[in-house]
Amino acid sequence: MCANILKELGFYFHNNHFSEKHFAIYPPVGSPELVEKLQHPHKAKVRYPLRMSLQRLKSGQVGVGHLVYKHDTEKLLRKFYKIVLTRDKEDIIASMDRWQKLSKRAPANLDAVLETADRILPWISREGVFHMTFNDMKNMNLDKINKLQSFLGIYHRLGSETLIKRALAEPSITKVI
Repeated sequence: MCANILKELGFYFHNNHFSEKHFAIYPPVGSPELVEKLQHPHKAKVRYPLRMSLQRLKSGQVGVGHLVYKHDTEKLLRKFYKIVLTRDKEDIIASMDRWQKLSKRAPANLDAVLETADRILPWISREGVFHMTFNDMKNMNLDKINKLQSFLGIYHRLGSETLIKRALAEPSITKVI
C-alpha cells in the first residue's frame, strides 16, 4: 500500500522486492503470471546480493523489501530514502493468514515472520528513516502522510486526503487489508 502512496506522489514502482540475497520481480496486478508467481515465489526470484540488486533502482523508482537492520545494510542504503512500515503482532498474524489464502502458499513459519519483524524495528531509530504504521495508511492518518511528503522533500503538499484515498483504491500485489 505504501508503494501506491509513493506512486501517487510521482515515484515509479516496477514491483521490485528486495532481500539480502535476491530480488523478485512480480508481474502487474491482474495478470495471469502474477497468480503463479505469488503461489511459487521462487519463479519470480533472481539470486543477487543486495548490493548488486539495488543497482536496478533508478532515480525516482521505488523498491520494497523486508530488510532486517544491519549496519552493512544501512551503509548500502545510505543514498536511498528509507521508509519503515510496522504492524503490531496481532495484525501481522491476521495479515499472514489473509496472504496465505490469497497467494495459496503453504502456511508461513509465524515465529520466523515475527522474529524478522522484530529485527526490522531497529531501523525506526536510525537517522534518515521515516516510520509509518500500516494503520497510519489504512486509517488515513493525514498528519503522517503530510510528514511523509516532507521527509521525501515534497514541500508543495499534495492533498493528503485525496492522495491516501487514491492509494487505497488502487490495486496492489500485497494489499490485503
